[in-house]
Amino acid sequence: MYKKSEWIVAQILSFSDESVSYCVKALLRGELVAFPTETVYGLGGNALDDKALEKIFHAKGRPKSDPLIVHINSMVQAESLTEMTSFQRQCFDILGEAFWPGPLTLIVNASKNISKLITAGGNAIALRIPIGEVAQSLLKQSQLPLAAPSANRFGHVSPTKAQHVLDDLGDYPNLFILDNNQSCDIGIESTVVKISEKKSLSILRPGAISSLQIKKVLQDKGVSVEVKIIKREIKISNIGEHLSSGMEAPGQLLTHYAPSLEAFIVQKKELIDKNSQLFSSDIFKDAVMIDFNASHKNLGKLFLKYFDLSESGNPQEASRNLFQFLREAESIKNAKYILLPNLMSENNEELNAIFDRIFRAASGKYVQIN
Repeated sequence: MYKKSEWIVAQILSFSDESVSYCVKALLRGELVAFPTETVYGLGGNALDDKALEKIFHAKGRPKSDPLIVHINSMVQAESLTEMTSFQRQCFDILGEAFWPGPLTLIVNASKNISKLITAGGNAIALRIPIGEVAQSLLKQSQLPLAAPSANRFGHVSPTKAQHVLDDLGDYPNLFILDNNQSCDIGIESTVVKISEKKSLSILRPGAISSLQIKKVLQDKGVSVEVKIIKREIKISNIGEHLSSGMEAPGQLLTHYAPSLEAFIVQKKELIDKNSQLFSSDIFKDAVMIDFNASHKNLGKLFLKYFDLSESGNPQEASRNLFQFLREAESIKNAKYILLPNLMSENNEELNAIFDRIFRAASGKYVQIN
């Protein structure tokens, strides 16, 4: 049914045994396959093939200073990809058993055989086992470790549907997009945890798995270790500074997950600082409001378009809707701005993970509306 000569640009394939088999063959010959996970769509290529890795960077327009997460089908598959210390192995086994398959990425020492394209020139590799029938089918049938960053243009809003991938990467030749006719369940990228040789853990990117969950699982197994939350905001203009050693994890740029419209975070009046801008109601007609917990519902009709990530204040619903609403906002006729909610909460890591994406989508810019 699927002949290589028929494909010139990216194509969406409905998920089936036949389409997975075809995509496995494509991966084995060095082509790229986009596939849904529980977090977002990944742009997958053979992690053991430098030519396939080069295609990933080229398709996305991604700098090689940004490391790639490698998706595996089992913890056993990690053996040939890593050279862990005893402490790394202990934490890796405990956290992998507790949270995989799932939205957790673990960074440990890489095998010397791992391509520097994956590690951004460093000596560490990021691994995870994703949830989902499509991802599991590809990984198990191919028996390949798949390098798979989000399947979008670099820096743009991450894709949670097959159509989002086609919108961003539709001109890339021989790209196959597997579609299970669903949106990704979680909707934001995985939690990234670095397990250092010095017996410490650092969360480099927040996600659905919290620091409290990670610490509890380790403590229950008798491992008492500090879990640090590291927040990095690298500016695009400073990417060159990281080319030699690479960034530690994806998603550390200040401007990331960004829509094509200028975005701002709506700040409370008492927290406004000198760098914040002031929006008056006369610009509402040019703005799309993405709200949370109905905080600005009373102003909804004044905006060009009003969305609510979750009227009931549910973090899981908000996570699932964020990237979808950002993409929908881009398509609103005559829209010039997107206004985003401030979800910063020291007591709710789920909301903090969502706000991390919001903060980067807005490049850290705040605004007051009155």
